[in-house]
Amino acid sequence: MRLKNIIYLLVLMSCFLPACKKLEVKPPDLVDPSEAIKTEQDVKDLMNGCFTVLRDNGFMGGQVQITSELMSDLVNGNSLTGDYFNIFQFNSAGINTTTDQYNKPYTVIQRANNTLENLSLVTSSDANRKNIEGQARFMRALSFFEMIKLYAQPWNFSPDNSHPGLVIKTDSDLETALPRNTVKEVYDFILSDLRNAETLLPALNGNYPGSLASKALLAKVYFQMNKFDSAYFYSNEVIASNQFPFDNTASFVTNRFNNPKTGESIFWIVFEQGWTSSFDRLSNPANRDQSMGVTITQQAYETGTTNTNDKRRAWYKDSLVAATNTHIYSVKKYSKPLFVLPLMHITEMKLIRAESAAELGQQLDVAIGDINDITNRAYGGTMTALPAGSTAATIKARVRSERPLEMVFEGGDRLQQIKRIGAKGEPSSSRTAPWNCSGMVLQFPATETNVNSNFIQNPGGSCL
Repeated sequence: MRLKNIIYLLVLMSCFLPACKKLEVKPPDLVDPSEAIKTEQDVKDLMNGCFTVLRDNGFMGGQVQITSELMSDLVNGNSLTGDYFNIFQFNSAGINTTTDQYNKPYTVIQRANNTLENLSLVTSSDANRKNIEGQARFMRALSFFEMIKLYAQPWNFSPDNSHPGLVIKTDSDLETALPRNTVKEVYDFILSDLRNAETLLPALNGNYPGSLASKALLAKVYFQMNKFDSAYFYSNEVIASNQFPFDNTASFVTNRFNNPKTGESIFWIVFEQGWTSSFDRLSNPANRDQSMGVTITQQAYETGTTNTNDKRRAWYKDSLVAATNTHIYSVKKYSKPLFVLPLMHITEMKLIRAESAAELGQQLDVAIGDINDITNRAYGGTMTALPAGSTAATIKARVRSERPLEMVFEGGDRLQQIKRIGAKGEPSSSRTAPWNCSGMVLQFPATETNVNSNFIQNPGGSCL
């Protein structure tokens, strides 16, 4: 049955509210869309369903982060088995348990598409209709962006970016057997959605994404593309808005994940008691001191903790196993049982603005200020600040050394920086795997390849 002729009308809760109001849930019977989506409230409920899937364990509630870290250079693979071990070995052929990170984003995309198809039902005001449309476009762009980073080689892998990307699905029928669009087409689509969202949404939108969140995501997308002029422009727009104050307190290492959120958060998702299928893979309730349920290498631990003045040392854990006199190293960034997960925050915008300025060789005084803000906070003023007049190369080196410490285990940032830097033309690898080897992208699940004769699978094989 074609999906645009049916729908599960699940009236879901919004995942952004610090104290979410649960909505009445109707039985998930298959009904015709003309019966399911009939009012403006139905459209709003459908839009809220996008946020619920976003925070799911299988998407940004944990799985995307875990998969990314498994392919980075931080994780210790000695205790890994099954699919996680195969991903760690840069060999995702035949994996089964991680297909959520492919299916869940497309669920968000489907709901966003269905929302856009029913905007005519939003009749209360033009502002409300624009707001809902902007949210749908933002969520669709975010979902495609998270997918393209895992399932396709990065921007500039090929000279014209004609290498295979994702299937761009723009209506609520996700069963159409479409071929993969190119990476260029996917990125163009993401940018178009975000630019539209930027104009449709108010600057701040309560607990929902506003135009400043769209600008922040544009900064991230352009930075991943190594388009530094646009990355600088959008990150500067967000910072200059003065809506997200930089947290320069000594407790920033815990404040970032406070519930309720801190002012640094630009776009966030929340975990609260009683919710299921959210954040368990990220926070690892069986061992809160071991985020994502994985351990890190001794080298990664030492890199993060060598400087005794670095307050970010609090994000790491060294557990001594007395029986064997061995050490288990881990990151405990998500050790709280209830926390806010910022998917974009002002510290990341400062890192993007500083490195973009250094790459452009422009606004170096701004870049120096950004990186000094970050290092002064992290080291309590014990690190020598970059002096005025520092060269672009010196600034970039400082940003590159601080980013992995500041962004450890956040959004799969480490893996994507390895890919971005390699695609820029600099030497870059994860362990011994070059940034552009076939195993640095995931294989598509059978849910796509078995039903779509037009679909081309990624090349298989390990990089090691």
